[in-house]
Amino acid sequence: MLKNIILVIILNFCLLTFGQNEQTHLNDFFSKTEIEDLNMIADFFQMELCGKVDKAIFGDCLVSSIPQLLDWEQNFLENKIGWKKQKKLYSKISDTTFQKIWSICKAWRAIEPKYEYEELCFSFNNTFIDFVNNLQKSNPLIEAYSRSLENVGSFPFWRYFLNNVRDYPNKIDLKDRGVQILVAIHFLTLNDQAKRDKKAMRLEKRDLRKMNRNAKRINKKDCG
Repeated sequence: MLKNIILVIILNFCLLTFGQNEQTHLNDFFSKTEIEDLNMIADFFQMELCGKVDKAIFGDCLVSSIPQLLDWEQNFLENKIGWKKQKKLYSKISDTTFQKIWSICKAWRAIEPKYEYEELCFSFNNTFIDFVNNLQKSNPLIEAYSRSLENVGSFPFWRYFLNNVRDYPNKIDLKDRGVQILVAIHFLTLNDQAKRDKKAMRLEKRDLRKMNRNAKRINKKDCG
């Protein structure tokens, strides 16, 4: 009986300590309100991608979705995440939280037809950079991600990120709430960039179709 009581006390203490460590990790960089917003962002992304909110299956859902997310033709991400819902999410989070992550930037097409438009981009906020730098200490896969934010001021190319998640699962802990938040921010940024300006996306898709056609012609020529 006494042994059982001691075991229960130890288990409760371990659970309490784990919860404090996880919360303290976010508290080192964000206010209480910002943490609530970041959790809302992660939950929204998981609901849209997976159909339910459950931190325990976040990683499994992401990994199982990688083949579809990597498919250029399928537009899997755009079909999964509703644009109106995402805009509504923005209205629910504080301006402070939004500005810790994002800015609205001017973007230009370098090829014809030339076109200037607005695009969601990284805000270059030092607190968020410090948060990601801290994450990469226990998640080596995020090291390159961290460098891209700090040195280039942009989120890394998504295919590179997904390929690494698939190929080096031991280098990233998808059960880490901080990692889940970062993943959610990454893909919501992509979805925003795909939908904020429809003309820009139409032109980009047209360029991609042209590139694919040229690649097919080259392959046929080589085979022939």
